[in-house]
This record gives sequence, C-alpha cells and structure tokens, in this order.
Amino acid sequence: MTFSRCLLLCFTVLCLFSSCATAQTAMKKKDQEKLVAARSALDLGKFSDARSVLSGLVAKYPAEKDLYYLRALAAKGSYDLPAAVADLRQGLALDPKKSPTAYRELGEALSLLEDFTGARSAYEQYRAALGENARPERKQEAERLVNTANTAVQLAAEPVPFTPVPVPGGINTAEHLEYFPTLSIDGQRMIFTRRVNREQEDFYFSDKLPDGTWHTAEPLAGANTDFDEGAQSITADGNYLVFTACNRPDGAGSCDLLYTEWLGDRWTPAKSLGPNINTKYYEAQPSLSPDGQFLFFTSNRPGGQGQSDLYASGRLSDGGWSVPTNLGPRINTSGQDQYPYWAADGQTLFFTSDGHPGMGGEDLFRSVLGRDNVWSLPTNLGYPINTAADETNLFIALNGSTAYFSKREVNPGSGVVDVNIFTFELPAALRPVAATYLQAFVTDATTGMPLAATVRLRPLDAAGPATQRTSNEAGQFLAVLPANRDYALTVDHPGYVFYADRFSLSDGFAPEEPFRLEVPLVPVEKALADGGQEADGSTAFRNVLFATGSAALLPVSSEELDRLAELLRKAPDYRVAIIGHTDDVGSEADNLALSQQRAAAVKSYLVEQGIADARITTEGLGESRPVADNSTEEGRAKNRRTTFRLFR
Repeated sequence: MTFSRCLLLCFTVLCLFSSCATAQTAMKKKDQEKLVAARSALDLGKFSDARSVLSGLVAKYPAEKDLYYLRALAAKGSYDLPAAVADLRQGLALDPKKSPTAYRELGEALSLLEDFTGARSAYEQYRAALGENARPERKQEAERLVNTANTAVQLAAEPVPFTPVPVPGGINTAEHLEYFPTLSIDGQRMIFTRRVNREQEDFYFSDKLPDGTWHTAEPLAGANTDFDEGAQSITADGNYLVFTACNRPDGAGSCDLLYTEWLGDRWTPAKSLGPNINTKYYEAQPSLSPDGQFLFFTSNRPGGQGQSDLYASGRLSDGGWSVPTNLGPRINTSGQDQYPYWAADGQTLFFTSDGHPGMGGEDLFRSVLGRDNVWSLPTNLGYPINTAADETNLFIALNGSTAYFSKREVNPGSGVVDVNIFTFELPAALRPVAATYLQAFVTDATTGMPLAATVRLRPLDAAGPATQRTSNEAGQFLAVLPANRDYALTVDHPGYVFYADRFSLSDGFAPEEPFRLEVPLVPVEKALADGGQEADGSTAFRNVLFATGSAALLPVSSEELDRLAELLRKAPDYRVAIIGHTDDVGSEADNLALSQQRAAAVKSYLVEQGIADARITTEGLGESRPVADNSTEEGRAKNRRTTFRLFR
C-alpha cells in the first residue's frame, strides 16, 4: 500500500483509534486547544507541526494512549516509519484491546521497514482482534494481509541479485520528478516523463554520450502542450508515440490514450486512439509492440476481473485499433493490474499487480505468452526488486538484461518525495529473449533509387506469423526480431521480381547493432532480358524448403511461392520454368528423381494458387549442376536448391 493510500486510511479510521474526545477530557483546557490544533495540522498535511505539538502533549500525558496513535499518524505522514512503529506499539501496550486497525497499521509500517516477520505477527494479531463478529470483507482483508506477509517472508528469504544505480548524467534532477523511461531501438536515446517543478508533466529526451552517460535532458519539442503528457510508449522506428492524457476538456474519460506521429521534422498534433480504446472510464499506461501493431494498456472499464485490468488491441488496416481483449484471469485479478510492458521478444509481458501473491503494494510480475496463446502463471520478480511499496514503470533494453525503472525515494522526517530513473541488470531467470533489429534498404537495382516496397518476415520454424510492413519513401524498413531463430524475408513491389533471402540470428549478433540488408529489386522486364544469377538464367528460391529427403514443402515456403504466384497473376503473358537441384549425397538416379519431384511440388502449389498448368514447366537436374563444392555441408546446402526462370 502506498503512503498516500495508507494515510487516507489512517484519517478514515482515526476515530477507531480514539474516541476523539477521550484524550481531551483528561487534559487542561489549554492542552485541549493544542490537541485540536494538532488534529487540524494533520488534516492539512502539516505533519511536522503536528508531531511537535503532540510530542509536547505526550510528555505531559504519557499514559494517554490516543496521543501515541495520533503521533504515529503524523510520523507516517512525514515518512518517519521507525517513530510510527514505536508510537503504535506504545499505544497498543497501553491498551492491547484497542481497535484492530492499530495492528493493521503496525503491520503496514513494519512491511515498509522490511521487517516482514514482524509484519506477519502484526497482521495475525489484526486477524485475531477482529473476532468472529467482524464483517466478512474485513475478515477477507485480514486473511489477505497474512498471506501477503507469508509471501513476503518467503521471497525475502531468497533474494534475487539487484543493484540499481541512477542513470548517470543529465536525466535525474532534485527539483523535478523523472519516470516512465523508454529507449530508442539502438539504446542511444531515452524518452521519459518529467513532472516539471513537480506540477506539469511533459516529455523529455536525452541522448547517450560516448562515455556512457546521458546528455542534459531537453523537452521533446512539438510533442508537449499546456496539458499534461506522460506514460508514453514509442515504436521501434521512433515515428509513432502513444501516451496517457488525463482530465482534458475533449477527453472521453478521466484518462485517454492519444498518439502523435513524427513526420521527419515535427510531431503531429495529438489525436485519440479512437472509441474502441478510449471510453468514459480510465485508459492509461500504453505499451506498444516494436512494430506498432499491438497495444497493451490499463483500463477500469466494466466487464473486467477487478479494479483495473490489462487489455490488448491490434492495429487495423486503416490505422485504427481493434476492440480490445481482456488478458483474462491468468493475468488480471480482483485487484489492480497495471503498467504493462511488452518486451521486444514478442512473448514476454511484465506488469504490476497487487492481486497476485507479492510483497505488498503493487509488485512487478512476468508472464510468457506460449505458442498456444496461453499465458504462463505470472512470476513475481522477487525481493528486493519488489518491496512492500509500489514498483512500476519497467523498461528492458533489446539485450534482455538491462532494465530501467523509476524509483521513489522519500526523505524521512520531511516527507519530501523524489522520483528518479534507475537502471539494473535483470536476473537471468527473469529475462526476455534477447532481440536485435533488421534494417533493410530497398532500391531499384538499375537506378539505385529507393522504393516503398512490401516487406514480409517469418521465422523459418513457422512458429510465428509473417510480419508484413511497408518500407518508407526512403526505402527503409525496420523490424525488431527475437534472437536464436532463423528468418525468411521476402520483398516485393509492382513491376519488379520479388526479392527473397534468409538469415540467422542464432549467434554472433549484437542486440543494439542492426542486422543491415541491402535489397535491390530487379524490374521484371530486365529479369526477362538478362535472366537470373544461375548459369541457365534462373534465380534460386531462398526460402522454398523441403523436408529432408522428401518433396514435401515446408510451411515457410508459402511466403516466397505466394509472391511468385502474385507476380504471375499480374502478368498473365509470363510463363515460368521450375528447376530442381540436389547435392551429391545418395545415388545419381535417386537425386534426379527427387529433383523432379520437388520441381513438380512447386508447380502443384502454384496451380493451387490459380496459375494455369500450361504456364508452368518443370525440370529436375539432380546433382548435375552444382554451384558449390559438395565436399562441405555449406556447399551441399547451396547445391540443394530449386530455381525459377521467367519467360514469355
């Protein structure tokens, strides 16, 4: 429970601690006036003044238990938890049968001091003090608090490695609050929310310097307004930013999700994500997938599991967003589930919850979306990453190990709160799969001019769907890709022969260094005139793959064959020859037959796509035309190929 929530509760139950008049009846009139003044100071949040007055009264009336409860309240308000614990214990010692709420307040204070065993004892006393006649909801609360304390004791007994340090350089300040860090894809720019002078929320950015520190932060020009902007998420290409906007005159609800786009020289005026996302309720804390095709966010709209739930929405072809889906009871609880962060591996979700077993308050959790689209049971990130306070705002770099978060620190005594951005190494067991990014440049092979082409990426193991995007007017395409997988790539543009390639991210990659690829597209007429790279003028398929020793096409083959079928549909006067080749493993006769069967399998696929049988010829050449040395596995892999040649 946060201090503000705890403090509100304290005011609510103040008269449970005290008869509100008992203390005054035993005091002189002048001291009664002081007590009234102390309560007034508490009501105004002047905790230091209240403590000073109450300390004087305690010295004069040391047996007056209610004074200790009031002073404990003032101590909690100024974040002097040891003093609050001492006063609560003294008050309970004077009257152990006082309101059960005193035991609950003691448990909360001890939890925040990380005395989890003491907190458990206090909560057990709270449960016992309620008695059999307590309201069911209070009994349930007591049971939950005891269970939380038990979990905290267990987690604290097995701490995880955690050494947070403030991000070095010009991001954190003493006069402002900094939180919600997000990094550019290369890790060289941080965009974050700053509460300027602890009042106005705006976006700021900072670039990393060669020595690893951060440049003095500057406002994100063009994205800030006179209203508050915060809690942002940005796509990998840096061109689409979604953020939270609250209490705006044109808003749909208390908080909405807005977006702005980078046009190369400026940010566009912010617009709503639309009625599927924004309702008359609360929508906040967006997390975009790197390609901007999926959005996770928090909402308290009706129909959820609890007080606030996590939802997901997909990007529509017109740029809008689909009706969001509740992430379900595996993720969402009857409590508050918030602050989603969708990792770059496309399968790991981090979020905060006060409903799953934790340390108390809102803890950070991790869940993985399986290939069956079922979430794993959420895992608590552990102590001391999680504490009895609230943990939020997690961001993880592409390497999967470097994490950033905002940390709330309080000056004991003054109660002044500071929020800064910290970084730490995420324990290995909690890391998402490391990722890197592909940066492709699509050009006309004859002129070198950039082309806005359709780019498709698909894992070779076919466990994931193809990612389809369009390169920009400069021919550039950016995609974040999880490591330890091999990928098939196809690129096409009307009037050009499609480009295909495959590459591996299994090893030897640097997460924050792009995998660069030049993609020259050959005009169809030039391909007809000049032929392809093979000696016979044909072009090798890069991702038309077969099961070992078989003519059965693997699922990944569909991406490239679909591009060929599309090309043939758009040019009905073209014909195509399919030629099969093998390595020299096995008998020559078997290899010849296999090459013929594989060419025939490709033809059958094209016919199924609506290409007339008469437009397709096939030929199997077996092992007779190698393009590499068959004495190595690498060479044999190059020789096992299927090629195509366009002609009229």
